[in-house]
Amino acid sequence: MANPLVRQLGLQQLLQRDAAPPPTTQDLTGQGVETALAGHVRLAWQRNKLAKMRIDIKLLECLRARREVYSASQLARIQQNGGMNVVWHPLTETKCKAASAWVREIVTPVGEQPWGIAPTPVPDLPPEIKAGVVMKALMQAEQVMLQAGQAGAVMDREEFKQTVQQLGDKLRDDAELVYQKAADKRAKRMEKVINDRLVEGGFEQAMDAFVEDFVTYPAAIIKGPIYTRKKKLSWSKNWTPKVSNNPVPTWGHVSPFDCYPAPGSKSPQEGDFVERVRFRREELYDLKGLPNYKDDQIDEALTSYSNGHLEGWLWTESERQRLEQETLFMYLSPPGVIDALNYWGSVPGWKLMSWGVAEKLEPTREYECNVVLCGRFVLYATLNPNPLGQRPYRKACYDEMPGSFWGRSIPDLANTPQQMCNAIACALADNMSIASGPQVWVHADRFADGEQSMEMFPWKIWQLKSDPTQGVNPGIGFFQPDSRATELMMTLEKWEVRADDSTGIPRYTYGNERAGGSADTATGLSMLMNNAAKGLRRGIANIDANVIGPIISDVFTGEMLYNPDESIKGDCVVVPRGAAAILIRESAQQRRIQFLGMTANPIDAAIITAKYRAALLRETAAAMELPVDEVVPSDDELAKAAEAAAQGQQAQMQAMQQAEAAKLQIPLEVEKLRQQGAAQQDQSKLIAEVVKQTLAQQLGANNAQQ
Repeated sequence: MANPLVRQLGLQQLLQRDAAPPPTTQDLTGQGVETALAGHVRLAWQRNKLAKMRIDIKLLECLRARREVYSASQLARIQQNGGMNVVWHPLTETKCKAASAWVREIVTPVGEQPWGIAPTPVPDLPPEIKAGVVMKALMQAEQVMLQAGQAGAVMDREEFKQTVQQLGDKLRDDAELVYQKAADKRAKRMEKVINDRLVEGGFEQAMDAFVEDFVTYPAAIIKGPIYTRKKKLSWSKNWTPKVSNNPVPTWGHVSPFDCYPAPGSKSPQEGDFVERVRFRREELYDLKGLPNYKDDQIDEALTSYSNGHLEGWLWTESERQRLEQETLFMYLSPPGVIDALNYWGSVPGWKLMSWGVAEKLEPTREYECNVVLCGRFVLYATLNPNPLGQRPYRKACYDEMPGSFWGRSIPDLANTPQQMCNAIACALADNMSIASGPQVWVHADRFADGEQSMEMFPWKIWQLKSDPTQGVNPGIGFFQPDSRATELMMTLEKWEVRADDSTGIPRYTYGNERAGGSADTATGLSMLMNNAAKGLRRGIANIDANVIGPIISDVFTGEMLYNPDESIKGDCVVVPRGAAAILIRESAQQRRIQFLGMTANPIDAAIITAKYRAALLRETAAAMELPVDEVVPSDDELAKAAEAAAQGQQAQMQAMQQAEAAKLQIPLEVEKLRQQGAAQQDQSKLIAEVVKQTLAQQLGANNAQQ
């Protein structure tokens, strides 16, 4: 049941009250100001809610298309036109699933990130480096002038100035080159830090829900970064658990049903923006004691509201719950859940001062602030803490409409083909039901007495009276209705093709139909996929420009402001690259494979080092979702393997050289041995001759001969 206190004032009354001149500071009381601040938020919400009524109808239509459910008026019209079978052709759901998988692969790729941190093309040098360049240029110019004086030349002021300028330009170029390399390292460190923040803050989970809304509704909204305390478990040296509770940036998905932008606004950053939020009672109680919250107002809200209190204002809630299958009962809130309004927009200073936001504000000036309203109680109010005045909401549409907050989704684009396919499917089911068997006609007055059964079965005997007209017309006849299945199927096929054109998602992209022709080859299919991606490129570009880029920039700004680590800071910019990935991913993969095949030969292998070829293999394996670390060795492993191979090759070369040397040494050794043998032989002859002569002298010639 709706809270009656929320309805005590009508929209016109709230408008008149808000248009009244602000009271003076002396006239302000706590109760009156809280009522004025609460009325300010309620007024904005009611105005935005009325402006959103047409969009709420479209949101329900998109949700019905995803759930494949007819509205009550559509069912009545089908029955009124004599339809016997109610059939829903799953055209929209198929397109949304294919687009969701396609977009998710691009914005949350496995092992990659659709953004990067890169140094600016000309990174700005820090002041200390600039000053050092000037001083070094002056010192070198003085040395040049002294050398010129020693050589007898005289350098005037203009020459000295030009010398300083030339030396400064050269030194600056050298400094920029050094700083460019340092900026690259800082950018890589910043990427790791930001990626760690996104993982801890649930960014990927929020993006998954965002993508589903992106392909389903006229707009998708993601919220963050919101800095909240999050418990984290870590382990000490002795494996003792340690729980930390530090503030971390978090992201969440916001349903378009719960968003109420200002009329005429094009983004959540324009006008005022109201989000319907839900607090569990324990969550609401835990807010007590936090900065900018009022404990007494939280207690009043917990006492006054057990759960809900906004259902009477939200006419779409019952149908939304039924379609989302949250509950079978209409106007039933989850137990223990209290609705609240999260307001972002301008508020007059007098309302904020009296509530206690600040003591010294200009009463008539509008201040950007954040207010949480629960019923008639303002629980939270503060000035926008973002240094750039940005709100933590980002929006993107599948098909942007210029000048409008809401765009067109896939159910919108496929609405006419979906209706035609549904009508054809119902007609086809009716025609096939009628044509599945013969129709029977009878002359009821010709049945024999007691013949009441109209059932048909094989070998049945029909008892009939004689024909009173004395004709030959049978009392029972059969005829077969015509089947129009072929014509209906052909018409259904044409409207499915029409849906391909209107949504930009051809059926062959998700394997529902063979494209034929050039698509039979990998290169041809890649070209067709790239052409098909042109319809999706605009939507991805919207995500890059309106969601990923601003979110990463917000995190980057937070790290630059509050992170004490100076090694990650530098003159860098955020580079979203989701849309570019559509154009280059498939073609780049094909080019990598072709290049690897073309260079798989000894000649090119000698030119391309193992390090660079391993880098190509890693990219190829990552694109094919293979375990990179298991398939391709790291640079250290390659270096060790190359060193071992070099050592083995060196040992082999040494062995070969020794073998060759041995081959050359063998003839020399043989000649040496021959010479040694000849010398030994001559020596033996000489010894024998000396022995012979000695014996001859001693024994006589005859005995010596014997």
